[in-house]
Amino acid sequence: MQKARTAEVFAPLDVHTRDEWTCKLCLLPIDPEIAWPDRMSASVDHIIPLSRGGAHAMHNVQSAHLGCNSSKGDRDMLDMVITAGGQAATR
Repeated sequence: MQKARTAEVFAPLDVHTRDEWTCKLCLLPIDPEIAWPDRMSASVDHIIPLSRGGAHAMHNVQSAHLGCNSSKGDRDMLDMVITAGGQAATR
């Protein structure tokens, strides 16, 4: 297991504002009025997961619905595309 790197401090609101309240996993809007732990509530996804050595930095995070983020788990975006294409993930 790789060690996560903490690169910068930011607020989740900064991520959601940058991403225009759009889930970058399913591409549907995120309603800021929906509260956690609803599956449609806002969460911050690490594109390269911390468990795989990804940085906790603005360049490595994106807005996601909590349910979409939970379904992604610790896979990175390449794994998500491969899996969605009906093929086994290679990582």
